[in-house]
Amino acid sequence: MARPADPLLRATARFVAVAFALTGVAVLWQDAIVNGVLPLFRLWLDLIDDSYRTIDLAVVEAHGESVVRRLATPGFLQVVGGTMVYPDGALQFSNQASAGMVLQAPILAMALLAGWPWKSRRELAFRLAAAMPFLMLVLVLDVPTMLYGFAWLDTLTAFHVDGFSFLVSWADVMNAGGRFVLALLAVFFPVWLGAHSSSVPVRRVRPPAPGAADPAGAAAWSDSAQRP
Repeated sequence: MARPADPLLRATARFVAVAFALTGVAVLWQDAIVNGVLPLFRLWLDLIDDSYRTIDLAVVEAHGESVVRRLATPGFLQVVGGTMVYPDGALQFSNQASAGMVLQAPILAMALLAGWPWKSRRELAFRLAAAMPFLMLVLVLDVPTMLYGFAWLDTLTAFHVDGFSFLVSWADVMNAGGRFVLALLAVFFPVWLGAHSSSVPVRRVRPPAPGAADPAGAAAWSDSAQRP
């Protein structure tokens, strides 16, 4: 087989192997993994907008499928379509999204990070470390932001308000392939950064053998000794 094709074949094999391995992990421990990132989701939902207060955020079973369910209530007194909405907890919105969607973009991103050719293990390690903040951003921009959009849509529907909101349409963007675009964007910069880090020269100094003289140290000592 031609040598120029070997790097591409190895990269493809790594991508497929990592993708299959992570998919297997997701199938076996999906609920446990998603439960582990729920505190991050709750923090993001509290930061993105205080119009809603999260009462409960959990992974539950619905129609034979694991879903991330959010119970929310208005966070403060607000006017929606000319109607006063009070934060008394009586008005609650229950929204959910498939738990499996949480892991789709991270699995794709991790497989691409591992499969993309690298020159050294140092470059790969640097790439994976640099990708962590981007993967966290991908996580919160996907399902949690969709849940927020669902709550806002329910509010508009409950009070018969017509209007366009980008957050309401965010779920359509994600389900139309937006989460995979986010995954690709999360991979691009870490790959570039890792390649750049591998080009920085690393000077390795071999320690002198036991009992051997250190010429550099001796020269430095001799020079300092001769100075007044």
